[in-house]
Amino acid sequence: MLKDIIKKEILDHLLSAKFVFMFIICFVLILLSFYMGVAGYLADKKIYDDDIAWDRLAWAPPNNYNLLLTGSLKVYRAPQTLGAIVKGVEDAAGRVSHTVLSEEVSLGESKYQSNPLTSVFGAFDLMFIVKMALSLFAILLIYDTICGEKEKGTLKLSLSNSVPRDRLLLGKFIGGFISLCIPLLLPMMIGLIYLSLHPMIVLTGEDWQRLGFIFLMFLLYLTVFFCLGMLVSSLTARSATSLIILLFVWSVWGIVVPKASVIIAGMLRPIPVANEIYAQKTASSKQVTQDFAPRDQELQAQHNIKLIPMGGGSYRIEGDFQAFQAYQAALSKLNEERDRVVSDNYEKINRDFQLRKDAQAALAKNISRISPASALTFGATSLARTGVDDYNRFWKAALDYKQVSRDWVRTNPDLRDEKGSYKEIDSAVVAGMPQPALNYENLSGAIVRILPDFIAMALMIILLTGGAYFAFIRCDVR
Repeated sequence: MLKDIIKKEILDHLLSAKFVFMFIICFVLILLSFYMGVAGYLADKKIYDDDIAWDRLAWAPPNNYNLLLTGSLKVYRAPQTLGAIVKGVEDAAGRVSHTVLSEEVSLGESKYQSNPLTSVFGAFDLMFIVKMALSLFAILLIYDTICGEKEKGTLKLSLSNSVPRDRLLLGKFIGGFISLCIPLLLPMMIGLIYLSLHPMIVLTGEDWQRLGFIFLMFLLYLTVFFCLGMLVSSLTARSATSLIILLFVWSVWGIVVPKASVIIAGMLRPIPVANEIYAQKTASSKQVTQDFAPRDQELQAQHNIKLIPMGGGSYRIEGDFQAFQAYQAALSKLNEERDRVVSDNYEKINRDFQLRKDAQAALAKNISRISPASALTFGATSLARTGVDDYNRFWKAALDYKQVSRDWVRTNPDLRDEKGSYKEIDSAVVAGMPQPALNYENLSGAIVRILPDFIAMALMIILLTGGAYFAFIRCDVR
């Protein structure tokens, strides 16, 4: 009996005009997302390879120490292969860290900087198709599965036979879900074949495991809206009412809640704006300059010279020229020490700001998890290594690399001559330069971190399925 109910449900969906329309749209959109995703990844990979090649060429000896001061110590973030499916923040986040030893670490060269129009429309990837289009199709497929039969009178006729309500609901659920998976799985399998056979794409064993978990999250996400449709269809008496309610919930869950969570978290845990951070750094720099001024006076007295201001930033020197040269050498070291203190203070301000920003982001993430769209976004981007946490990990690696590079410059005797002045950098020095440690999160760590997102969607499915069951058992089919 259950088999016959499932078969009837599948045939009813497959032979309907709306299913044919949905299948065609899904087929085109999913395959287009694979094609555009692969093309975007290959373009990003070419840019990354060109940057690495130019960087090696720039460091070809002989070179001068000035390269270290002008930002030639760079950290490049390689584009992620799974970014072809789940773009995440790949386009928005900076892909290159310009590590200037005398300045702050900055991340730049994102696609949004080179083409601001990209940020207006956002990324077109498979996750976007699933999150927006397929969830809407799930609603359109199932919104009248119960109330539609009430209106036609066929539900009353079916229950007049010896068909238990729970078995009828189970058959409708299984048949409807199989019908929903067909327009998703078929083009997705074709897309995966294209991805795996592409000569420029290399997928490791771990990549395939990550893809498996990503697709599992896609199915969980669509199941949430499918169960929601079953619940609302069981509670309402008319198909039009069911569709209006579902579209309202879909818009709130998928669009309003994720955006509102950021606003709410900003009000509950505000962070300083850019002008405040700049003011803190300016005040810190002025204070350090004032603290080092007496030591400059001590150096002048020690070398028996005087610098008399002449206006316009120029000075008149009183004292022996050789003594002034010795003073200049000592002052250079003093300025290096001052710059180091200023830089350390800047990094402390940045780290404090980052901690407050992370706390706000964590709050926004927890609030938004009441939306399955947010849970899907956090989970899929973490699995694809294209999420906010991966961007923060790259930023931290750039900060650590600056500290390591700065210590290397200060302590490496091969960079200075007998007088302490910087000399040309030869190939041996270049070969011994420290390399950035870009540690990507392994699969087990990603699964542990996204476990709340799996649990959130699983709980939604359980609650909605239970609600649909009790609503259908108690509904009046007259």
